[in-house]
Formats: sequence, structure tokens, C-alpha cells
Amino acid sequence: MKLAFALALLLSCLTGFLMASETEDALKIMETCMSENGVSSQDLEDLQSGKLKPEDVKDNMKCATQCLFVKFSFMNDKGKLLNDKILEYYQGNPAKPKVEKALAACGNIVGANPCDSAFQIMGCLVKHADEMISL
Repeated sequence: MKLAFALALLLSCLTGFLMASETEDALKIMETCMSENGVSSQDLEDLQSGKLKPEDVKDNMKCATQCLFVKFSFMNDKGKLLNDKILEYYQGNPAKPKVEKALAACGNIVGANPCDSAFQIMGCLVKHADEMISL
């Protein structure tokens, strides 16, 4: 259940409120990115539980995060978040002002490389997740 919660939270941060068919596609993308980058379910559980600290995360997990952003068309391959694409996704959604606030806080983070940028942005978005997904 913890893994399902961690995945749901991660996907919520990226895609907002998804319909059932989109959720299935999002899970497939998540699995693909994890597999392509050698990230195990245990890695995610360790991060979610606090056993693995964000500052100790290896590049493969950071690159899996970038993979998610890129496959959702929310980031380019250089690690730049595409705020306009994210806001376009939220067009007409009552959560849009909250997403705008989160993007203002997180959208310009630049890490050591594109994978690091994606991971740092995700960490920032997770901090704003409660605001983004609650209505």
C-alpha cells in the first residue's frame, strides 16, 4: 500500500486529476521509466519511508524522474520544465491557481544536470502536493 500511495502521489504531482484510462497510461509510463533507469519498487519504498534520503538518491532515480517529466511532455530533454504545457493541461481546472503557485516556487530550479533538475523540481512539487491536489 505504501508503494501504491507513493506512486499515486508522484503521478498526482505530474498529471493532476486523471481520469481512469489516463491513470492506467500514467502507470505504464511510470513502469517504463523505472525499468529504463533500473529503479526498483524497493528504491521507491526506501525513498518514501525515509530510509533513503533525497540527498543520497542515485542518478538512476533522478533520471527516472526526468523520464516521467519528458514522457508527460512537462520537461524538455535539457531539464527545463515546460510550465506552459503544464498550465495548458490544467486549463479550466479549479486547481490551476494552485499549480501556478507551485510552478512559481519550483519551475525554475536548475540542478547539476537535467536528471538532477527533474529530481529537485519533483521534490519541490511534492512539498506543494497537498495544495495542488486538494480542492
